[in-house]
Amino acid sequence: MGRGYIVDDTVEVYLSKLCEQQSDHVTGLVIGQNSIQRDFVVMACRTPSREEPLVGAGKSPDKEWISEHARQVSRMLPGGLSVIGVFVISDADAKETLASLRQLVFAVQRLISSESLWKADDNEVTDCVTLHINPKSRKISCRTFDIKDPKSLAKPADWKYQAAVCSSWSTMSCCVKVDLLVPLPDNKACTKSMDECLKEGLKVWTYQIENAVCLIDGIQLPDDAELTAGQKRNVRQVLTAQLLVTPVRYKHAVFTPTDVVQRCGGALSVRGAIHSRAYVHNNKPKAKLAEKILKKDVVSTMVTRVQMLLDELLAPEDESKGVGTDKPGTGTSPHLWPHLLCLIINPLHRRTSLYSPPPQKRNK
Repeated sequence: MGRGYIVDDTVEVYLSKLCEQQSDHVTGLVIGQNSIQRDFVVMACRTPSREEPLVGAGKSPDKEWISEHARQVSRMLPGGLSVIGVFVISDADAKETLASLRQLVFAVQRLISSESLWKADDNEVTDCVTLHINPKSRKISCRTFDIKDPKSLAKPADWKYQAAVCSSWSTMSCCVKVDLLVPLPDNKACTKSMDECLKEGLKVWTYQIENAVCLIDGIQLPDDAELTAGQKRNVRQVLTAQLLVTPVRYKHAVFTPTDVVQRCGGALSVRGAIHSRAYVHNNKPKAKLAEKILKKDVVSTMVTRVQMLLDELLAPEDESKGVGTDKPGTGTSPHLWPHLLCLIINPLHRRTSLYSPPPQKRNK
């Protein structure tokens, strides 16, 4: 039996509106949360059209454009939510689009995972969903692929709509102070791209976050403790978490981080605070899952901020004046690396929230 997807009814309304539009081909992203027993879909997001259509693409999905859209959306999502699949609205037969959907979902996940420093465990769900909708008959074809298996075949999945899927999800928030100095290698001796150098420098900090002690409402809960125990039905549980970070030995390093001596051509200073907000489904979640979601969001927020800074440095010279780089996106900068980069993280920054503002009363 295939996987089951519990889909918020607002997604059905959104997809129905897209079907009503006079468009030959519509693609987009499926956003939600995976769990071992079932998966939850809380949002769908249409991929915007290119300003200049790709020549010779026809009706086939633009993998590069859709993947970049998925990367940008993934950066904005709060903890617990991720891009878990793609959808297409097309008159073509579902069997005809299955191959292109397979290529698309693999391309999307490949680009998103390329920015991640979080290491998935053995129990993590690796299935992603593809959805084909006929705009006339509204018939839905739902299939899943295991993105960790390049030879994965399509498996049928169940797609069911339900009201207020995330209305009673638990919300966790925490604030982690950051004061890092990431060394950048000497220009002449550097053979790696700046992207690789920054990620390598953040691995020690990521390892510390992964091994931090997590307190939920001031208590370190057992891994198998049920997070929603005693929670009232249809009431959102708001929890406050704290991550106790201590300097730990990086398991892949021969020496401790303070013992490593290398010639540096510059440094990246990261200071401020990361305010993380994570959402956990209400299907008897365990404390270990909530802790993992929160830590993963903290790491993701840091990597995203550093990656955004890197994108500016690798932009064309007419967009970022005074910084000498080669072609954008290649990640190689053989000269004129800044001696010191300073990245300030605003602790009051918020990313996308599941909350929707209540309707305001009109004055009579």
